[in-house]
Amino acid sequence: MKKNCFYPVLGKQKSLPVYLSGIGVADPEYHIKREKGLISHQFLYTQSGSGQLLVNGKRYLQKEGSLFYLAPGIAHEYYPVREDEWMTCWVVFRGNHLNEMMKEMGFADFAFANNIVNEEIKKTFQRLYSAAKDPWDGDDRCSILLYEYIMHIRNAFRTNEKYGKMTTKGILFKPLQYIEKHYTDEITLEQLADISNVSKQHFCRVFKAQMKMRPMEYISRKRVTQAKELLLSTSKSIEEIAKLAGYDNPTYFGMVFKKYEGMTPTDCRKRECDL
Repeated sequence: MKKNCFYPVLGKQKSLPVYLSGIGVADPEYHIKREKGLISHQFLYTQSGSGQLLVNGKRYLQKEGSLFYLAPGIAHEYYPVREDEWMTCWVVFRGNHLNEMMKEMGFADFAFANNIVNEEIKKTFQRLYSAAKDPWDGDDRCSILLYEYIMHIRNAFRTNEKYGKMTTKGILFKPLQYIEKHYTDEITLEQLADISNVSKQHFCRVFKAQMKMRPMEYISRKRVTQAKELLLSTSKSIEEIAKLAGYDNPTYFGMVFKKYEGMTPTDCRKRECDL
């Protein structure tokens, strides 16, 4: 049995928002049973072979390209389907406010998907593995790479997540591109849903779940963001900027701007508000 794993001495890195508590390549992986789960968060993906994962009374077949996430305290068990024929790459990590962050990013107690491991995930794992062996500044590098690793996995899950026959990315990609080019025009929900080829209700549900706001709010915020840039980078009048941002009525533009920025366009220009 070949086990390539590394567990850092946990000390100063505990002040970091996210830090590595262990990383390894199990070739082969063996039978693990944790009735009380781990105290760390865990990602594990299958490099080759196959295994079985048991969580919450259900079985999940692990095969090449599959990946699962387990939050701390989640009871689980996993083992190879055939002895000595399951190779895995795993990472365990912690952080003072990591539970909240992971939930906000879509990782609650458990997540699993097949055919999700891409080259970005593999390369970041290798960089993380190398950084973990550096006793001098490896802790900081691992913290940075862990966040990158989490983001790559999050994006892979979002792309893989199915809504009917279409992925989330498939539903939102073209409408977001359309908004980027036509945010100054009048845009309706019907238009965006037609671009996505889904119902208006379904489009709104997916958009809000992924963007954390409704489509019309997103368009308003896009207009305000562009207006703010013009306020701080040009000497154009408020009326001109309102029109360039897609508002014919400067008074209404001022109301929308204040709603999202907490100040009027004039005050924003005077205070040089943050971009």
